[in-house]
Amino acid sequence: MRQASIILHLWKATIIQSMEYRASFVFAIIANFFDFIFGLLQYLVFFTAAKSIAGWDSDQMLVLYGVFMLVFALHFILLYPNLVAMGDMVNSGNLDLLLTKPINAQLVVSFKRISLEELGSIGTAALLLGWQFYRGIIVADLGNFLLFGVGIITSLLLIYCMFLLLICLAVLMERLDNMSQLLWSFFSLARYPVEIYPNRIRYVFMSFFPVAFIATIPASALLGRASSVTVWSGFALAIVGVVGCSWLWRCTIKSYTSAGG
Repeated sequence: MRQASIILHLWKATIIQSMEYRASFVFAIIANFFDFIFGLLQYLVFFTAAKSIAGWDSDQMLVLYGVFMLVFALHFILLYPNLVAMGDMVNSGNLDLLLTKPINAQLVVSFKRISLEELGSIGTAALLLGWQFYRGIIVADLGNFLLFGVGIITSLLLIYCMFLLLICLAVLMERLDNMSQLLWSFFSLARYPVEIYPNRIRYVFMSFFPVAFIATIPASALLGRASSVTVWSGFALAIVGVVGCSWLWRCTIKSYTSAGG
């Protein structure tokens, strides 16, 4: 509870700081809304030349896009600001100061800052999924909704694993520019159905580099296309990944010699 209270106070401070420039904050939300719309139009253009993509028709692809943008926006709200700030945190010595405090450094480094600029994307993603539910593309099935919830949790945990790996690199190298671009590359592989890739690459994306669990599997679960074995296997993989990356973080901090070397 103490750790959660600290994180909430840090979030409050971040939100107050962002509200100092309210016009910029509102404009960012509007810009993210249009970014969502432009991405949606890109998906729709595909279906002017084809009726389906790797077995996904246009309505199913819209569900995939809604799920992808939901996960993407949550990442930008919770993790992205902390990833961007990590390099400066190491170079300025603020990480040294944090490590002397009687708190969980991993949690604070991971969730110190929050950005609400992606609320526009979350709102439009929820509207798109709600519209597909209204049209009957998403069927009201408790089992599918449960698997979808597990799939979303799996997706966020796997993204957090990637985040932890990058901040460990930032600590070890003391400077790692464009870390966010590396994470965006990870996302760019997940915005399309994993079925479009050749079998060998698909196997990699389902096991060693589980891109499929970012958007394809949660969307498949929501559409009733995913098996429970696949969804729960992904969840187990994500738990193992978080445990392993947390261990790597502890090892990295043990070898860390401060900003001054």
